[in-house]
Amino acid sequence: MALVNQAKREINAKIVFFGPGLAGKGTSLKHVFNKLKPEFRGAMKVMNVQDARMLFFDFTPPGDGNVDGFRVRFHLYTVSGRDIDPAAWKMVLKGVDGVVFVADSTPQRLSENRDSLQSLVSYLKGYGQSLTSVPTVMQLNKSDLPDALAVADLDRMLNPNRLPSFKASSHTGEGVLQSLMALVKTVLTGLRAKGAEGIATGEGLQRMVESPAAASAAPPAQAQPDAGPELASPAVPEQPAAPSEAPAPQAPAQQAQLEDQPLSLELAGAPQAAGPGLFRLPLTIRSGDRTKSVVLNFTLSVDEE
Repeated sequence: MALVNQAKREINAKIVFFGPGLAGKGTSLKHVFNKLKPEFRGAMKVMNVQDARMLFFDFTPPGDGNVDGFRVRFHLYTVSGRDIDPAAWKMVLKGVDGVVFVADSTPQRLSENRDSLQSLVSYLKGYGQSLTSVPTVMQLNKSDLPDALAVADLDRMLNPNRLPSFKASSHTGEGVLQSLMALVKTVLTGLRAKGAEGIATGEGLQRMVESPAAASAAPPAQAQPDAGPELASPAVPEQPAAPSEAPAPQAPAQQAQLEDQPLSLELAGAPQAAGPGLFRLPLTIRSGDRTKSVVLNFTLSVDEE
């Protein structure tokens, strides 16, 4: 879901390179990064997620890449590795605005292509989306290999929805930029149809997922040293308790015993993407038998030297 930054007059949109392990997703992302002029792109960033590597950077398309006077900034993501935990993909796909499905054109990987495509459909369904509601293109990668399947055969076997498809090779760069730019144009068309007023703002989303009263009452969570420069710890709203009698006050000895219990901070789940470069980390603060759930919001950035 694209986000509007009113202060910067920017619309931030997310594109994810998805596909089976070792199909060329990371190589494709790096090719795009190297081909874009530095004045149009940010730094390439790498983050370890669920025993895999997440690569991402942002860029602004030159020319008429704006919506209602707002500049559009695209954030490109992928997860690199052979066996990638589904939790990592679910985190990266949250709020996605467009997908480049990178298929492996070698005959031996046909089954893995199908499984990966089915996983993509399942992950998108979990967010109430589909291959028809989220703009998607097929990048038929490794087409330069001698035993590569023909584009027509891959389309017939992998692309029943007739998504736009492109013959490509991340090794030589053939078709990589073409498939991405075709997707960028489709995403821009959709954003212009909605208009800046129809695109979610960060402030609006914050009010939807967070209770201001609960956030102000929450104890601050301890930040990890490498979490990033900008940290906050809004509390996760607790479910209201059923009506009951007021609890009896604790005796002084019991209260003192509770206060002597050491505090511990535990991970309560996998990190989740909350926007371009933004992540949410669920934590549990524990003291004896008492627990408190909080969410640590952090921004990941890389300082360029």
